[in-house]
Amino acid sequence: MPPTSSSKRTPSRTTSAAHPASGASGVSGAPRADFDPADDHTALYLALVEAPSVTRDELVVRGFDAEYVERVMHSFVHRGLARQSAVGAWEATPPDIALPAFASRLEEYASTIRASTAAITRTYASRLGDKPDPSGYDRLAGEEEIAAASQQVIALASERVIGVRKDTAHTRYLFDLPMDIHRKPRRNERGVALEVRLTLETATLRYPRAAEVLPAHLRSGEQHRYLPFLPFSALVNDRGMAVVDIDGPDGEALGLLISTPEATLAIDNAVQWAWRQASPWQIGDTGHTLEPRDRRVLELLAAGATDSMIARRLGVSQRTVERRVRDLMQRVGAETRFQAGVLVAKSGLI
Repeated sequence: MPPTSSSKRTPSRTTSAAHPASGASGVSGAPRADFDPADDHTALYLALVEAPSVTRDELVVRGFDAEYVERVMHSFVHRGLARQSAVGAWEATPPDIALPAFASRLEEYASTIRASTAAITRTYASRLGDKPDPSGYDRLAGEEEIAAASQQVIALASERVIGVRKDTAHTRYLFDLPMDIHRKPRRNERGVALEVRLTLETATLRYPRAAEVLPAHLRSGEQHRYLPFLPFSALVNDRGMAVVDIDGPDGEALGLLISTPEATLAIDNAVQWAWRQASPWQIGDTGHTLEPRDRRVLELLAAGATDSMIARRLGVSQRTVERRVRDLMQRVGAETRFQAGVLVAKSGLI
């Protein structure tokens, strides 16, 4: 693998990696078994990128074993790091293109492995005779366990993930994750981009990083709506899995990973109901919070006031009111003036 530093001219062992079988773990679309992080092919990769093209015979002259060259070059071609220009000859794919793309594939693979951990652990426990809870409810303690279970729900989804996000310890943990994580579209274990719909508690709009985190999720393709209160947080996929989290009595994050059809269906129905009741809130450049003047405009809209009445009440021109009303309607996704006031009032923002 190129991103290591030592040289290996004539390795004696073949490259192999022990990947979990897809049937047991649900892992699919993983890199081929010729990837082994312990292998170091830096010297050969550098020899490849130093010249416009290189042949097997030239590399043998430089001290590389012929069989090793053939095997590793085949691996480089498979990974997108090189292409075969002729029999026994290769040229490097531009590293500024090849290496980030290869790193991205490895990151997706690592994410899939992490997502499959719970399923593999249950298989292992069963083999040892330590039977997992047959009820289909796995208890989760702490933000990291809940995050791992949530990743499993995402990885094993087919096309869709829906959820509700209450102001909990785990939600605050998610908002504090690095921005690179928030910018990435949610994909399943096969790399398919998922439809994601989340209903969030309006308290999340007041988080310190909300103005940065929420727009990043929207740009990644997620859809968001808001309600003033939610009883718990949950994430449900379209394959019959769900994860639920709440705050414990001491404010600690507690959760359940659920795989029973009846319970998952009930959670799915509750999440769907919350989405239908919630209000859209489109994030603009001005952020999430309402200025006092905009809050007053929406209050008057909800009361049925006309533009001229609002202008007189606020002491501004009617043209100013009309401009603010259009902007506010767009931000909240309202089709009518009255609906804009009702939606925002319903969301708890006024």
